[in-house]
Amino acid sequence: MTKMSIKVEQTAKNFIDCERCAMQAVCQPITTDEQSLDLTENYLTRRVPVNSEQASTSHIAKIPDTMLLQNHQPLTAIYAVCSGVFKLYIDNEDGSEKIIGFRFPGELIGEDAIYQNKYNYNAIAIGESSVCEVSFAKLNACGQLAPELQQNLIQLLAKQSFNQQRNNQTLIGKKSADSLLAAFLLNICQRNAEYSYSETQIELTISRTDIANFLGIRRETLSRLLSKFQQAQLICIKGKMLEILSQEKLLKLSSC
Repeated sequence: MTKMSIKVEQTAKNFIDCERCAMQAVCQPITTDEQSLDLTENYLTRRVPVNSEQASTSHIAKIPDTMLLQNHQPLTAIYAVCSGVFKLYIDNEDGSEKIIGFRFPGELIGEDAIYQNKYNYNAIAIGESSVCEVSFAKLNACGQLAPELQQNLIQLLAKQSFNQQRNNQTLIGKKSADSLLAAFLLNICQRNAEYSYSETQIELTISRTDIANFLGIRRETLSRLLSKFQQAQLICIKGKMLEILSQEKLLKLSSC
């Protein structure tokens, strides 16, 4: 399978800063008027490696094929991506995959399972990745002791819901494959800017087949569009590096 990599200075061994992570609201001590209370050691496991040599020491490694969580399984934990990329997908009736999204450093996985108490998709690591894991049952138990923690969880979920709705809106209603791809490239760069420190370059290991699947276009169409974007000097692909050369032109194209 041909893979397209988008490169910056960071590598999968670098972790997103905690203050830039969506999970921060429940991963820090609770401060009241009288004291600071740190309950995180009761429910939080930090920087668990997934799909790497180090993963052999983690219980997550027992999940086959680098699967972090599986569709319809009971909710046990929610995760924040520390490094790498995760693919979210569901299985079609014919056994094929329908990719519904990707998660990048600082973003959450599994938080939308809280309503029905079960996961709504499969999540699999693409290459070497890592997560912070929050046991939902233990988090709830700690929340009984510290109501501020429950309030922080509500804040976390509200923010994640807003971000996901905003991300989805960038791809809705696009009239052409050109505008769809332009919007996708801009969106993933913006989402990774705090981690990669660049709005024009992004480290990403996702196959063109997976990108085409997510966008709902043929792989051949995606390859043709990438070549077209390069010829128009909208992007530059050299080896494993993809760089956005003109954000303004891509933004205009994404609005068509």
